[in-house]
Amino acid sequence: MKKFLSICCFLFLQIISCSIGTMEAKPEATKFSVQNNSKVQLLSVKWNNTNFGNIGLGELSEMIVPNGDGPIYFNASNGKQYCTQMYVIGKKYEHNKFTFIDNTIVINVETNSAGTLGGILNVD
Repeated sequence: MKKFLSICCFLFLQIISCSIGTMEAKPEATKFSVQNNSKVQLLSVKWNNTNFGNIGLGELSEMIVPNGDGPIYFNASNGKQYCTQMYVIGKKYEHNKFTFIDNTIVINVETNSAGTLGGILNVD
């Protein structure tokens, strides 16, 4: 009987150790990526006090950020500052991502007028 219990305990420990080895670890930091899939170059991109720099057409910028929420601010080549209409949420210990497309609704910070990202150079 002792031999049987010893074998059962051994097998149980083997199964537990295999399961632990395959578990996915949570990231230790909150990551945020901004992808630019629009036809507008995004300059001085900022979210939640984190500077993502300039993000060209088809480019991605990724940073370690504090968790939080708020719009993404950026400048356009026309010299005006804009922000996303949508508040973007950065969840703690997750890899969060926001993708700009031509149809993303943005707001001119100075005039508070809204339009699409693809149309801002023609609107203002």
